[in-house]
Amino acid sequence: MASEEKDERKGYTAMAQDGTGDGESAKTYALVSESDTTLETANGLGQPEIGRTDSTLLRQRSAMKESQEEFERLKDRGEHDSIEYANIVKNAAVSEDVPNDCWGALIFIVVNDLPEWRAGRASKEVKIRIVFCTLVFVGNLAIQGILLFFIGKLLMMPGMLSAQDLYRTFHEQAFADGVFEPDRFTDMDTKSTLCGLALSQRLFVRVILFLWVTTNVGECRDNFAMMIGACNLPRLPLGLDTRLMVRDLPQTEAREYSVVCLNMIGKVTLVIVVFIPKFLIAFVLTCSGCLWLMAAENTGDLILNSLALAFVCKVDELIAAVFFPVEFQVALANLAFYLPADPDADDDDIQMEKRFLEFVECAVILLSAIAFVEILILYQPVIPSYDNDVTNTCMGYINSQVPWCLPWQGDCFPKR
Repeated sequence: MASEEKDERKGYTAMAQDGTGDGESAKTYALVSESDTTLETANGLGQPEIGRTDSTLLRQRSAMKESQEEFERLKDRGEHDSIEYANIVKNAAVSEDVPNDCWGALIFIVVNDLPEWRAGRASKEVKIRIVFCTLVFVGNLAIQGILLFFIGKLLMMPGMLSAQDLYRTFHEQAFADGVFEPDRFTDMDTKSTLCGLALSQRLFVRVILFLWVTTNVGECRDNFAMMIGACNLPRLPLGLDTRLMVRDLPQTEAREYSVVCLNMIGKVTLVIVVFIPKFLIAFVLTCSGCLWLMAAENTGDLILNSLALAFVCKVDELIAAVFFPVEFQVALANLAFYLPADPDADDDDIQMEKRFLEFVECAVILLSAIAFVEILILYQPVIPSYDNDVTNTCMGYINSQVPWCLPWQGDCFPKR
């Protein structure tokens, strides 16, 4: 006998035909589109012809299509069963972008792919993405760690040694009984190198250090804003599937991976795995970079070292841009935390007060960066007990290092 069983997938009917085999009942199913009103039958009794490959009778839908339809039903059921979740989706308005780099890829894995894997709905793409992005992230950390280690061992430490040797030679050759003698300084063979020390150029080294510190302050500020955004996301209502934490919002123009809520496990994982390590790396990179810059033997090395440090900061972005698939980079660009709308958005006085506090916050950050540079210069470990005596001593020598033929002079090199 033939029977009909409604399949969960909309628009299809599972036609079952009973048969016998080894004394047990067996059923063969065929998915038949309900839109087909004219079905050819094999025996004239209305039974579909089992095994026929005609696309009007047997339609195989892709696994991705079924997964998308299942997720749509999951979203509809979540909004229907939980008024709290429906309000979260409706009020999601303030976006906090996620960086398109190795750190952003790890965030994508935590909030989007791991819930798919835990739900048993992870496709081959999701599985390989989890493995690949995790390996790339670990590789990125290893590369940055290796760079920091060898910068410290092969560049910073030798630079500090050279600076200390120069300063010791200066005091041994240019001083007599603790008193500076200009004639002895003039006879020094190393005065050109001594006067090129980064620490001898107090204003210039301060500017370079400030710019380097500013670069890392910007990284820390963005990381802090992203961490606050993640922690301030509403909690996923109890009983809902964790896949509902990320979805596309109807109020966004393009399809995005919008993180509208997070469970506690997701928030703790992001803080421990992403945000805290990023703060630690930024702090270590700032301090070690400042020491390397202050140990530069001349201003040319000071400039080149600052450029090299800027390159180290961009390693994670470089790896992501080169090795991540283009479609995944587009997905990362569309990943964002969506926070609830500001309830005081229409109150001009409150908004003015918030803008005022933002300027105060920026002023505090600026003053903190300047104070950090000054404290670093004051208590620098490159040349312990440095007396700032090189700057004044080298002033006359540096002023004498000017070309004797000025750019507008035409008779500097007369023809014979």
